[in-house]
Amino acid sequence: MTSPDGHDHGHGHGLPPQATTTGSTGRAGLLDLRWILAALFTCYGAVLTVLGAAFTSAADRALAGGVNVNLWVGIGMLVMAAAFAGWARWRPISLPEPDLRPGPGDEAEPGHAPN
Repeated sequence: MTSPDGHDHGHGHGLPPQATTTGSTGRAGLLDLRWILAALFTCYGAVLTVLGAAFTSAADRALAGGVNVNLWVGIGMLVMAAAFAGWARWRPISLPEPDLRPGPGDEAEPGHAPN
């Protein structure tokens, strides 16, 4: 709710109305931890899947109780990579748009740089 003096005293948390509904992903998505985790899970999962599928001996399986651990963990990591990538793709980071409108006291005097 905005008071007559133009200040927000409600649930907008000080953000302008358009900042709560629109946003940009821009550079914020570059360092999204979900993409980094997806890349790491993909690399390690691919290596383990290849090792488990092509290079696991019967002795290795016997040590693990007959289970091809590298193969199953590699597949699990690839599934996790897909989950993180899907999450980051369908729910990107959205930052509020900055309010570029001048407010009271923002007018600079001619010939002076703004603070």
